[in-house]
Amino acid sequence: MWNRFLKGLRTIAILVWFNAYLSVKRSPFILTSVVLTPLSILFFIYLFGGLRATTYGLVGGLVSVVVSSSVIIETEAAFARIMLKVQDMFVASPVTSLSYTTGIALSELSTGLAGILIFIGLILTLHRVSLIGDAYIFVSLALTWGCISALGFIISTYARDPRDLWTYSPVLSVLLSFVPPVFYPLSYVPSMLRPLTYLVPTTYAAEAIRDTLGISAGNPLVFDLGLTAYTALLLFIASNRARWRES
Repeated sequence: MWNRFLKGLRTIAILVWFNAYLSVKRSPFILTSVVLTPLSILFFIYLFGGLRATTYGLVGGLVSVVVSSSVIIETEAAFARIMLKVQDMFVASPVTSLSYTTGIALSELSTGLAGILIFIGLILTLHRVSLIGDAYIFVSLALTWGCISALGFIISTYARDPRDLWTYSPVLSVLLSFVPPVFYPLSYVPSMLRPLTYLVPTTYAAEAIRDTLGISAGNPLVFDLGLTAYTALLLFIASNRARWRES
């Protein structure tokens, strides 16, 4: 058991080194690419909405950076499997699908780390947050990463044509970051449509963080529990329904 655990950690470290460190070393601009769109949106939110609206923009920007850094696993994992045949080598080795997926997911998150730190720094500059509040924010972001990474990996295993690789990630980023109440309050959604927003996991993450900052009146624990259930469901599907081995 201990040896399997150590082998899993080694696999994760190798994938992070190969997919994240070497990629950033070759092209440091990767670190800024995922944060440009949220920062642009934040600028216009501040310009037209003032300081209060800016907090909503910061929360939305933070969640959207995590989403963009996680959902891209759909492209990267499919490219590695279809074009590079890297996944076949891991399948033939003692490596588990969990170690492989975690390594790629952490690699993609690493490229968005600079943007995540920028938005967290701006949020904490404007709002005093307790240690419990910090924990709620961290848990919300970690669950979002796990949830969206699992979704992206599930989709990647069903891709069959290289032309499909860059189709879904931009669409998913919009559907997960900009359509649901991530950059704007949940209360702005008409009551008859509000149940639909709970079908999107990022609604829970954004609302939990807003509740922690005191700009919404809900309980962050409730939303984090909902996000936990959503993440557990997608991880279960990824473990049992994702195509790890080619048929």
